[in-house]
Amino acid sequence: MCKKYIVILRASGISSNNALEEHLKNNLYNIITFPILKVEILRSKPINPSGAQAVLTTSTNAIQIFSELSKNRNITIYTVGSTSKKVAETLGYKNVIDCQGDSVKMYKKVLNNCSKNNGDLIYISAESISLDLPKMLQDVGYKVKRYIVYKTREVDVINNKFLRLLELEKIKWIVVLSKKGASCFNKLVMKNIKFNQLEKIKFACLSESIATELNDKIKLKFFPEQPTLDGLKFIIMQNE
Repeated sequence: MCKKYIVILRASGISSNNALEEHLKNNLYNIITFPILKVEILRSKPINPSGAQAVLTTSTNAIQIFSELSKNRNITIYTVGSTSKKVAETLGYKNVIDCQGDSVKMYKKVLNNCSKNNGDLIYISAESISLDLPKMLQDVGYKVKRYIVYKTREVDVINNKFLRLLELEKIKWIVVLSKKGASCFNKLVMKNIKFNQLEKIKFACLSESIATELNDKIKLKFFPEQPTLDGLKFIIMQNE
């Protein structure tokens, strides 16, 4: 009997998908990744963090780009999850603080760990952000410098191989990693797919908010308590 597929939908362009694929790999499924968003780099000018007390990042793409715009590896880096933390450490950053899930938790950690009078905070981000963390911090007295280093663009056409696997009923799970990716998938489904083709497919979403973003006609949606790769793997294995 041929193995079915876990399909990962995510942004293409900067960070490698290999870590996620390796994490989800098992003997039950083939793992394949399709781009749902395209990453476009917007900044090439170096960033000098001298005098800043910390750098705040909310994606692996932001960390990757910042690492190419600054040689400083000693500054404190805040990340939103274990995956981002591992990327930062792999790139040589020595002081990495994992905020375990989202920008709200990052906000609380910054309040606890950073002084308003100990230098600027640098915020490295995409063009579009779901939560205005810089403004939240500025409203309580912090000085924040925001650098927009990339943007994501929705793909216009769904991958033909994905459609073929769907037609052959070979997809068991679809993994969705962002709200923007979920929104793009909704649009692609409307143009290319009938919802009844998705009835038996399970969706593993990195967070509850991502699951909520998916169209209500998609019923088999699962998400972990904490938005981590371990959590994703756990819900897939738990809901076989």
